[in-house]
Amino acid sequence: MKLLLDEMISPQVARELRARGHYVEAIKRDRPELEGLSDQELVARMASEQRAMVTNDVADFRVIHDRLLAQGGEHYGLVFTFDATLPRARANLTAWVGALESLLLTHPDDAALRNRITALP
Repeated sequence: MKLLLDEMISPQVARELRARGHYVEAIKRDRPELEGLSDQELVARMASEQRAMVTNDVADFRVIHDRLLAQGGEHYGLVFTFDATLPRARANLTAWVGALESLLLTHPDDAALRNRITALP
């Protein structure tokens, strides 16, 4: 599975995961052309790349998920994170990398999360 980390997630997480052999990019550093796009456009672009999206913006992306499926559209997965369980702080880099690597190892196929939502602990 390939992942894109939303703007609020440190690009260091993507670098660490790439160093371990995973296909992970971060909007903030790796994909500047995606900065400022609407959430709906991001989901559409990631569907065309068969890449799941990792985000902390649960409210907006849940609506996009529901609307897409109701209209017969598709996406390649939404991975939700929560500050209460996985705070976005430098001290938590190891936890972020571990949680995402576990997800990647248990879902290696690009379509593993197709049209699905999952949440990191």
